[in-house]
Amino acid sequence: MPLSAARLVGRVLGYAAYLLLRRYREASWTHLRMAFGPELSSQTCRHVARGAFINLGKSVMEWLVFARYRPATVRKLVDVQGLGHLRKALEPGRGVIALSAHFGNWELLAMAFGSLGFPGTVLARRLRYPEYEQFLRDLRARFGIDTLERSALKDVVRQLRSGRIVGLMPDQDIDSLEGVFVDFFDQPTYTPVGPAALSLMTGAPIVPCFIVRLGRRFRVMIEEPISAPQTGNRQQDLIAMTQAWSRVVESYLRRCPDHWVWMHRRWKTQPPAGGAPLSAPRPRTVASTLALSAVCGLLAGALVGCAKSGPPAGASKSAASSSEPDQEMGGFTMVGYAPDGAKRWELQGTGAQSDGTIVTINHPDAIGYQVGQDLDPNTGESRTAYLTANFAQVYQADHRIRMEQDVTIHTSDGLWLSSPMLYWLPDLEALSTDQPARLETDHMLLRGRGATGHTRLNIAVFSRDVEMILNPSANEGAEDRRHVRITCDGPLAFDYERSVATFEHNVHVEDPKGDVYSDKLVAYLDRATRTINFAEASGHVRIVQGPHTANGERAIYEPGKGKVTLLGAPSLLVYPDADTAERSDLPMTGMADSHPLSPRDSATHN
Repeated sequence: MPLSAARLVGRVLGYAAYLLLRRYREASWTHLRMAFGPELSSQTCRHVARGAFINLGKSVMEWLVFARYRPATVRKLVDVQGLGHLRKALEPGRGVIALSAHFGNWELLAMAFGSLGFPGTVLARRLRYPEYEQFLRDLRARFGIDTLERSALKDVVRQLRSGRIVGLMPDQDIDSLEGVFVDFFDQPTYTPVGPAALSLMTGAPIVPCFIVRLGRRFRVMIEEPISAPQTGNRQQDLIAMTQAWSRVVESYLRRCPDHWVWMHRRWKTQPPAGGAPLSAPRPRTVASTLALSAVCGLLAGALVGCAKSGPPAGASKSAASSSEPDQEMGGFTMVGYAPDGAKRWELQGTGAQSDGTIVTINHPDAIGYQVGQDLDPNTGESRTAYLTANFAQVYQADHRIRMEQDVTIHTSDGLWLSSPMLYWLPDLEALSTDQPARLETDHMLLRGRGATGHTRLNIAVFSRDVEMILNPSANEGAEDRRHVRITCDGPLAFDYERSVATFEHNVHVEDPKGDVYSDKLVAYLDRATRTINFAEASGHVRIVQGPHTANGERAIYEPGKGKVTLLGAPSLLVYPDADTAERSDLPMTGMADSHPLSPRDSATHN
């Protein structure tokens, strides 16, 4: 449809979402009153909140149209003010951190930069729905904008040091990010320090930029750069820069309040009781997502509730502690050796401060080696793990290392694990975290809350709230290549060496052709692709395919064949139209005392 029609549809869908989604409508009212105070009339509050939903609906519909636009077409829709600020910020060659918010049509902001000849990269987290995420990635790529995950710190630094633009939107209470309390709408507001930390690390200035609706057109507003202070006190510099860009964001929200996502719980994190100062850093985890997906099947915009978890019991003070160090070092290297003298691990940093028995390291970069009899039995090659983070604390008494802020572990054969914080025990070649963690390869994504495992990820155990998304089969002849999703309450044990994943408690396999439920599922993966060869389900096995349900003691799931085989006293409930069962996409067979079960034999068979 033409852009004008898409906007009209988006306006209707946004208004419908405002009427239907009472929870988010009332949340928007609450947050508007928190921001603007009691002087905001009820009529104005409702008007602004409704406008925010309509803006979101129009933006989503516009994205669908922009997917077929050329850069020249987008340039005709957008005016730019302040382009000189951007050009000046790029001159030193250290790159630019383009900071914005979920304001106006924020995806168009990235497209506008690309269409103007400023290719760059946006920093984003993965969405809940892989297909929708791929659409957004392709949309950005059409205009020369790459997408990096938030945990890809090294890639982000590399982009900035090559003089490119990196865009990010840190205007929310984002899960698993370190932050500080700064003043925002005259209230202490927990705010990510990522942009300031990147600026201090690379020297790249922060350039606030926003996109404003002007009737049928848009205007990109580029503000003056915010450069990193040179006080020598890193923590105070982080706070000062975070406060500075927060003031700019607030100014635009006051100017165009209906452009922002007020349904987001921006003030859900409150300062500790007793009145902590605004500058008090507080590591935390907030499982909060503003995921753009279909709202009521019409509009993108769903918020997932938040949950908190503190550091493990016995954890010492944060690496961001503001106490004065006893000794400062310009560089840091620490090495551990095996009994035979071979190097087993090493840890380096760009700078370090010693405070008694704890050494705080800036920008730690660690390597865990595989030596001797530990060589990979399948290939005979050594597997190496590389660990990076923003900060690390070394507890000298036991070599326990706490790594914080965008912690990433990747192995030489393509496994990646990321978490906001984890403990590394290099002498034991072990790691642990009680915060969200994700493990992925080219063909698999595994995430959950709380994890333990081996440094080189030979074995990883996710404690709870587990989700795995992977290709349905390595079988090249399989017709359907859509994602298979497996969830469980946990734990999940992933054995890399044996290519086995064991799910426990309330296991649910979501296959495009049917669903399998069980108490336990042992999945045997193809070593090369990490896709399921077959899986064995046990304990209260239930298979649901359309209107039909089958129950059994055990089942063998073969996604490559689109087949589930029930074993041991199965029962099959076929609803009246037996022909429907015969036409089903996911064949279900059953065996009781070695006798096959066919859906045609009986409505119920034991």
